[in-house]
Amino acid sequence: MTVYLSAIFLAGIWFTKKASNSVEDFFLGGRSMPWWLIGVSMAATNFSIDTPVAVTRFLYKEGIGGVWFLWASAISAIFVTLFFARLWNRAQVVTDAELIELRYSGKAAAALRVLKGVYFGILFNVFIMGWVFLSLRKVLQGVTSLDILTALWVTVILVFIYSVAAGFYGVVLTDFIQYFMALTGSILLAYLSVQAVGGIDSLIAALPSAASAPKGALDFFPGFSKDSSLPLELFLVYVMVQWWAHKYADGGGKHIQRMLSAKDENHSILGSALYTFLTYCFQVWPWIITGLCSMVLLTDLKDPEMAYPLMMAKILPVGLLGFVLVCLIGAFMSTIDTHLNLGASYVVNDLYRRFFAPHKSPEHYVLISRLVMAALLAGSVILSLNLESVGKTWKFLLTFASGAGLTWILRWFWWRVNAISEITAMILSGVTATTLEMAVPELAYGTKLIITVCISTVGWLTATFLTKADEEDTLREFVLRVRPPGFGWKGIYATIPGSTPTNLGRGLIHWVLGMGVFFGLNFSIGSFLLKTPMQGMTLLALSGICSLVLAISMSQEMKVQKNSA
Repeated sequence: MTVYLSAIFLAGIWFTKKASNSVEDFFLGGRSMPWWLIGVSMAATNFSIDTPVAVTRFLYKEGIGGVWFLWASAISAIFVTLFFARLWNRAQVVTDAELIELRYSGKAAAALRVLKGVYFGILFNVFIMGWVFLSLRKVLQGVTSLDILTALWVTVILVFIYSVAAGFYGVVLTDFIQYFMALTGSILLAYLSVQAVGGIDSLIAALPSAASAPKGALDFFPGFSKDSSLPLELFLVYVMVQWWAHKYADGGGKHIQRMLSAKDENHSILGSALYTFLTYCFQVWPWIITGLCSMVLLTDLKDPEMAYPLMMAKILPVGLLGFVLVCLIGAFMSTIDTHLNLGASYVVNDLYRRFFAPHKSPEHYVLISRLVMAALLAGSVILSLNLESVGKTWKFLLTFASGAGLTWILRWFWWRVNAISEITAMILSGVTATTLEMAVPELAYGTKLIITVCISTVGWLTATFLTKADEEDTLREFVLRVRPPGFGWKGIYATIPGSTPTNLGRGLIHWVLGMGVFFGLNFSIGSFLLKTPMQGMTLLALSGICSLVLAISMSQEMKVQKNSA
């Protein structure tokens, strides 16, 4: 572990001098990142120590079908890849909050930028890092007798030093190393877990009688009976509402940061596509297999979120246990360094530089960024001591922002959405979700989500039509720079002769094909693992056909864009 942490530390600080040149270098790596690096970096930030812990909780409650909580996000990720990846790269901003004053006009735009700087830069980042720290504590408690706080602080100090020193360069470089180590560790644990239960056939045979396994634990989709472990109505909430009703609706801060850092829009698209398949397809199945094995091997388990670390302690020999633990700590570090850098980018770029100190030197802003990172780190550690469940915190934070998700999508497609729309949606969403959590905590997650979205949507639509539209000059400048799909911008495009909008119809076709590629491949992997090869071959063929059609269509689109440029 010492060798690994030292290597990561040295790799991280290698770019210290380069990162200190400017705000764009510190937060975006000079907009020079290739697709394969940003794609793996995106995946690494999602392959945190908290993810297998939370996924295992969903498995214990709803079986494999419960992972639709995660797979629903793939629908959004594919949509982001095929629509927003290119638009964000064209915007050429430093953070997604900076887009506000490009897209909207007036004092409301400035107020929204402040709100987003606090909302995403402080509130969300502190919460996310808080539950990641909670996950680390749970893993360490399950696998080691070391003093938990000592181990926590040593790791935190190392990641903090290289994050503040090397900025975004250090983040993506260490992400790349940490991701493949973490993936290797999870695959090893899954393989040895299957061996411990006597093979896949034995696992499949033992699950129906396992006391902690839900009914239909191996089902990919919900049953239609009332006692199904994954109710149909919850599944429909996942795939029809949740994919767009959340804070990652048009990309999410940490992923947008990487799209903005890409060399060009094609690198942004390819990087986002790579992230989608690594995160929601390849890396999730080892967690699922380990979680299923734990239902057979672990008895009298009070906290399902302890199943993953307890399986590490039970299954792995001493040498491999150390390796897998180091891999998970690497995953933890990749998430913390990302959110430290991201949170500081909001606070410095969208609050401090924009409103308090607009004309300071680049060195000054980098120094302030490092101080902000220290404050965010301290806040998240304190919060983690007051959290109990990773999965519950995930769902609450998702609901908290759900009501604003539609505004974050529609602002790219419809000129009439304004800053007041977003402000109203964000406030109503947060207030509604918090009220429901405090007043009726036992209410089902899907019900809370629907109520929050409905109240917020009525509120922001009302606010939109009761307030003035943005100034035409602002809307025209946005269109010239970003070239959004033309359907909701016809009036603006009519004032800009020769400007070519992004093709909405082709994008929607690509999205459908992309889902065919992803879900065909994803469930073919699951089918092969769980010994249903004919189903696996059929799904793999579907994925292959969709891949071919999508590749041909996108290649033609890129040629047209190149010729028009």
